[in-house]
Amino acid sequence: MKILVLTYSLIIAFDSIDSIANVLWLPIFMFLILYGQKIQMFMILRNVGKKLRRLEQMNVSSKNIVLKSLIEKSDDEKIVKERFDRLLSSFVIPPVSIDPKGIMTKLEHILNTQEDNMKDEIKLMTKDQDDTEISVLMNLVEVSLGINLMHKFIRHFYISAKKTGNMMIIAQIQMILPQVMEQAEAYNAAIPSLKSKKPIGDGIGPLVASRLSGESESKEVVRDTILNEVKIENRNAFIIKAKGPGGNVGKPGEAIKRVVEENEQISLIITIDAALKLEGEDTGEVAEGIGAAIGGPGIERYKIEEIATNNKIKFLAIVTKMSEKEAITEMKPEIEKTSEILLNKVKETIRQHSEDNQNIIIAGIGNTLGVK
Repeated sequence: MKILVLTYSLIIAFDSIDSIANVLWLPIFMFLILYGQKIQMFMILRNVGKKLRRLEQMNVSSKNIVLKSLIEKSDDEKIVKERFDRLLSSFVIPPVSIDPKGIMTKLEHILNTQEDNMKDEIKLMTKDQDDTEISVLMNLVEVSLGINLMHKFIRHFYISAKKTGNMMIIAQIQMILPQVMEQAEAYNAAIPSLKSKKPIGDGIGPLVASRLSGESESKEVVRDTILNEVKIENRNAFIIKAKGPGGNVGKPGEAIKRVVEENEQISLIITIDAALKLEGEDTGEVAEGIGAAIGGPGIERYKIEEIATNNKIKFLAIVTKMSEKEAITEMKPEIEKTSEILLNKVKETIRQHSEDNQNIIIAGIGNTLGVK
């Protein structure tokens, strides 16, 4: 009898709890329908605001460091500040792409003009600086420009989202924010490496090219790009890389084009570069492929592909895997160690894909900061 009474009491209690839950659930459900999206927007914008503040800190820090570096090499602090502010506000308008004919030539001219303009500005801000120092300062300014642009971009989306309450804008900023923050952190970490003038991860290609060139005589074939002629595995090898030890990337595509035009029967082109690793891949992993291993806006790669295709030249690529941050910061030991592996891979590729006494081209692609 006592058990029955207890069971009945429990049933009544559970029914009461269930009734209370039903009563409470209805207003909560209605509240979430009416205000759920606003709560979600508030949480996302709060998170974006934190990231934006971090971006602003990096932006201010990078500007101050780069400005200080420029002032140290100038006699007029006022002029440096004015011209530096002008550089940070500068922009590049890409060529019209509605009619794609000749777009590469126009794009190359625009980018050359931008590079010349920045170099002239830095020369005006500083005095009696050699080409190496000018190239390092250009790299520092470019990094500061990149962080500044990312900060402006995220700030624009953040303010627009707060102003309009548009969920689509918030969704866009939420999707791109992790990649933008990763790139900004990489740029920010690159500044000390650039100031110290030590080789960076992206310099693995020029480092290998330099080792292949040895003590041979070099000549500048195009702007900021040098050529060495050596014998490798009984082949006539034309070694191409950017001019060091400044932070140059040169014009390897134009240099390769000129070598092919001036020398008969080039049988093989090998490009050596750093490549962006995928998540899960190890830093320093070496991979081989087909095509031209070269990043950037595509002008130099276009020239390599064009000249190789027109002359039926086999062109192969050997790369070292690394993250974006590792590519633009001081070269890690595990990346530097791959230079020996790359040397062996280059020689193996030469033996496999060319014959004795043939002419071949080897291009070390990348930034030559700290690499002679």
